[in-house]
Amino acid sequence: MTETPHGRAARALAVHAPEYRIAELRELGSGLDHHTFVVDGLVVRVAGSVTASGEADLLALVARRVPLPVPEPRFTDARLGVLAYPLLPGRPLLGRRPPPDAAHHLGRFLRALHRIEPTEVGDRAPVEPADPDSWLEDLDGPRRLVDVVRNSRPPAGRERVLAHADLGAEHILVDDGRISGVIDWADAAVTDPALDFARLYRDFGPAFLGDALTAYGGCSPELLARITYFARCAALEDLAYGHRTGREEYSRAAERSLAWLFPA
Repeated sequence: MTETPHGRAARALAVHAPEYRIAELRELGSGLDHHTFVVDGLVVRVAGSVTASGEADLLALVARRVPLPVPEPRFTDARLGVLAYPLLPGRPLLGRRPPPDAAHHLGRFLRALHRIEPTEVGDRAPVEPADPDSWLEDLDGPRRLVDVVRNSRPPAGRERVLAHADLGAEHILVDDGRISGVIDWADAAVTDPALDFARLYRDFGPAFLGDALTAYGGCSPELLARITYFARCAALEDLAYGHRTGREEYSRAAERSLAWLFPA
């Protein structure tokens, strides 16, 4: 399909929510695999490829089980690859300091999320192996840092939980000093729980990670090794993404995290 993401968003609105003024549809942001628009308090997210997804059903399941707000779909259009939901209040934490109790609340959030049995998830989310070797295939960055990552590759974890799997600062909203939402569940999968802590470590540092893990209920040395490994990979990915696209907020955040992820 050659139709633009804006065109697909407008067509979905015309069918499912014609009361909204399509002329006021404006771009809110974009990522590697989606474009996001907003119109009068309604978020309209367009997938990079037009595929059916169980994301709306997954969000309905998650919303009932976790202590932080997540998007609650207003409508989906699998043919156009569009998901729409009311705009959650707040701004993303990317490049900003988290509230003092954010680590505690995110740790409890992840404890509740990871307790959802994979059998309950069914086909709402894929099962992903999170093989450490696969993260090395396209890894780019300063040679010394890439070598550190290659030489610290841990064994793959065996535990599988329902994970957000992209829980970085850009997907955590804060409003009036509190976490007001966890957004963008397109990468959610039944996978290694280390993935959900890796980006928290990358974006907020070791003290934040420690507080989140305490609220979660603890962490084995093997889990911590995988968290560190995936955090390092994610930092180098964001560094490359920021330089490649000119998104300096990503490259600056990644550069800041190198101090704790790659101590001299």
